[in-house]
Amino acid sequence: MHIDGYIANVAHTHVVASDGGAAPITGPQADVIAAAYHAAEAAIRMIKPGNTNTQVTETIAKVAEAFGVSPMQGVLMHEMKQCVLPVSLRE
Repeated sequence: MHIDGYIANVAHTHVVASDGGAAPITGPQADVIAAAYHAAEAAIRMIKPGNTNTQVTETIAKVAEAFGVSPMQGVLMHEMKQCVLPVSLRE
């Protein structure tokens, strides 16, 4: 997907109970889902002129730490240019 020539990634999280029930998610599973949500929201707010990719990545790490979870290894930002895919996304 792209918006005005800039690529856009979209994802959704669905939790499916193994027993088919509708019990609320608690414990570590709830922590990691909440951390992912808040880290994404913080990253969105950090992406603005003057901030660096490193600052965004550090913000994600701080949110993860606050929830007692770890981001996936290799989480990083790419500089996006209009109508140009980064090398890592071309393969």
